[in-house]
Amino acid sequence: MGDAAGAAQLEHDRVVITVDKARVVDVVRTLKTDPELNCNYFTFLSAVDWQDEGFEVLIALYSTVNLNTVVIRVLLSKDEPSMSTITGIYGGANWHERECAEMFGITFEGHPYPKNLYLPDDFEGHPLLKSFKLASRTYKPWP
Repeated sequence: MGDAAGAAQLEHDRVVITVDKARVVDVVRTLKTDPELNCNYFTFLSAVDWQDEGFEVLIALYSTVNLNTVVIRVLLSKDEPSMSTITGIYGGANWHERECAEMFGITFEGHPYPKNLYLPDDFEGHPLLKSFKLASRTYKPWP
């Protein structure tokens, strides 16, 4: 993938590559369309809130031909958590991106239907942020 992908390593029998958010669509498209890589199955997309360090979006793709998994790590800043949508490549990413947007506040630019899945439209906040105050955290703070 040339300079489109950064660090690559093998973790738990999965190839894990770190990709700049500006190149994520190119990398995902290459992983799907390259006949040798053939990652033809979208597994999941989710995020991790690292608080002051920002967010980590994880995208898992699987090759039913090569029988291997590739995990793409995209690091996003705390102040501007946004990246391009991959729904044009994998339609199954639609729900996952909507959930990340709703629960973490990450914007997926170009998403075709950015509507909430779980919460009412007037809900304030993003429940999966570690800074989000849950009733249970008034008694026991986040570790």
